[in-house]
Amino acid sequence: MAEFRVRSAKPIACSVTVPGDKSISHRSVMIASLADGVSRIDGFLASEDCLATMKAFRAMGVRIDVPDEASLHGPDQPGVVSITVHGSGGGLHAPAGPIDCGNSGTTMRLMSGLLAAQPFHTELFGDASLSRRPMKRVIAPLSLMGARISGQGEDGLPPLVIEGGALTPIHYRLPVASAQVKSAVLLAGLFCEGRTVVTEPVPTRDHTERMFEVFGIAVRREGDDILLEGGQRPVARDFTVPGDISSAAFWLVAAAAQPGSELQVMNVGLNPTRTGILKVLARMGAHVQEIVETTGRGEPAGRLIVRGGRLRATTIGGAEIPNVIDELPILAVAAALAEGTTVIRDARELRVKETDRIAAVAGNLRAMGVTVRERDDGMEIDGPARLHAPERPLPTFGDHRIAMAGAIAGLFAEGETVVAGVECVDTSYPGFGRELARFQAGDTVAGAGGSGRSGSGVQLRPDRPACGLVVAIDGPAASGKSTVARALARELGFVHVNSGAIYRAVTRAVVDAGIDPEQAPAVEAHLHRLRIECGHRDGEATIEVNGAVADHLDAAEVNAAVSPVARIPAVRAALYPLQRGYAALANIVMEGRDIGSAIFPETPYKYYIDATPEVRAQRRAAQGLADSVAQRDFQDRTREVAPLRQAEGALVIDTSDLGVGEVVSRIVEDLRARELVV
Repeated sequence: MAEFRVRSAKPIACSVTVPGDKSISHRSVMIASLADGVSRIDGFLASEDCLATMKAFRAMGVRIDVPDEASLHGPDQPGVVSITVHGSGGGLHAPAGPIDCGNSGTTMRLMSGLLAAQPFHTELFGDASLSRRPMKRVIAPLSLMGARISGQGEDGLPPLVIEGGALTPIHYRLPVASAQVKSAVLLAGLFCEGRTVVTEPVPTRDHTERMFEVFGIAVRREGDDILLEGGQRPVARDFTVPGDISSAAFWLVAAAAQPGSELQVMNVGLNPTRTGILKVLARMGAHVQEIVETTGRGEPAGRLIVRGGRLRATTIGGAEIPNVIDELPILAVAAALAEGTTVIRDARELRVKETDRIAAVAGNLRAMGVTVRERDDGMEIDGPARLHAPERPLPTFGDHRIAMAGAIAGLFAEGETVVAGVECVDTSYPGFGRELARFQAGDTVAGAGGSGRSGSGVQLRPDRPACGLVVAIDGPAASGKSTVARALARELGFVHVNSGAIYRAVTRAVVDAGIDPEQAPAVEAHLHRLRIECGHRDGEATIEVNGAVADHLDAAEVNAAVSPVARIPAVRAALYPLQRGYAALANIVMEGRDIGSAIFPETPYKYYIDATPEVRAQRRAAQGLADSVAQRDFQDRTREVAPLRQAEGALVIDTSDLGVGEVVSRIVEDLRARELVV
């Protein structure tokens, strides 16, 4: 039996990237499997729950390709993968036998709606935990649509037997807010003639509606009603799954409850129907910053910054419960560390999750010295408690969120807390144990700028984090930005990142593969076969392609090909997150032509390095480059993708008559005025 052994942690100052969103991963593979055409899904969560959904559709004849199937299993599995789904065009086939949903209630409930409309017999079963979870609330509305679906006993326990067939649309008013029931009805409604309407008592997570829109299915909301016209078929799309905020919640609480900590969560989903935990933590006194970086159709995503402090009690209940239902176990840990009595109410649904989460959380917190009064629909928790390691290992009851909540509580407890039976964590968060080790060590990302002290006496203010700070250096060709950026990074103790090297690394791979850089489809296809990873060593950024450090990036063949490769929209879309990823590793000085305007528009530390055309022409000539500066400027400023422009709020520095040291001094003085350095 696997276990976590946890001791109290120091304050942390680091960044974390969490695996793909579980709810979105389920839905993406479901809708893509029904679509016409081939869909690529990046960031798919390779957890046991989501793999159960993937296997279910394979069992019904859908071809789903995974680059390295063997990597999906074992302690070192990657957590997220890219999958390619060859849509069935709605033509699913009868499975050869019963479909195993594992521990995944989402798989069973959502597939019940989809399978109720298929012209074949299906049986859905699950593990011991799932077999205790009532399915009556899904069976009831589907039966109203004409579905022939049955479970075991009065509560409709699994296994479920489904005799698929024709359905009729209904207007269903949810008796209890449930995104899973809503989604099951909407999925069934896709196969009906006419309009299906679901009315919610309070808004629930809207991942299904957003996924419909991404794949070309028209769905709309009118007040509390969600309306869907039947007979629509999804169209294949490429889609990226953002990080799961429910997984991030554990680290958010770990940082928020620890004075002096600062945490950045990178590339995390920020769907408003899922960010209730941020509002609760803010009410409790945490310093929370939400930065949305992607908008439009689909799922909003971005960064979260949380700074630790003393928490205070709050009341969690009412309409916000559907928005935080999965985060309540870890919020109970936050409550144990907060001043006053926190009340959690209107959360009766916790009784019928993977386990009775009210009883499980209350029992585990009591074992650690917390006063908890259990209620039918929630609990009252007195804080701040002086947590101590329990005499016996904390049980998980086979519930991943109970396991992870117990581990986070151990970070604040005296002695060594043992959490037993943590295999269940792989249902939602492969790799949690590795991140836990970082947090337990109070990891400040060694080598990411150290103390922020340089040889010349410039020192990062002590209250600033050891990673996540970005100084953006932009400018035209031969302005001196690369030399300035490298010298400034040394001065600050930051890592220097040349964004152009990232594009050159991809170009090197394209050239080595014998691909014409002007053929965008071929370049894009090859890009999907590359594993590109960022890092840093000795104050300089590194870039690896398929496990090897990219080199010979200034070769003539790369110089000739980099411009057409870099202007391909798919290349830039793929490399933007990679460039942002450097900030998860260190405080950085990044230089390029769109750093302050496109890559890090939110950083307050932006500089535009320029010089007169004559001076820049002389510098190009000294480098052995005879191209026209005016022509180069015109190309950079008029290109469709990421044109060169001065970022809003950037400090412009003309280097025509200045040495590198003088330019760096001006930037340092500005950073000192902004209280970044002392």
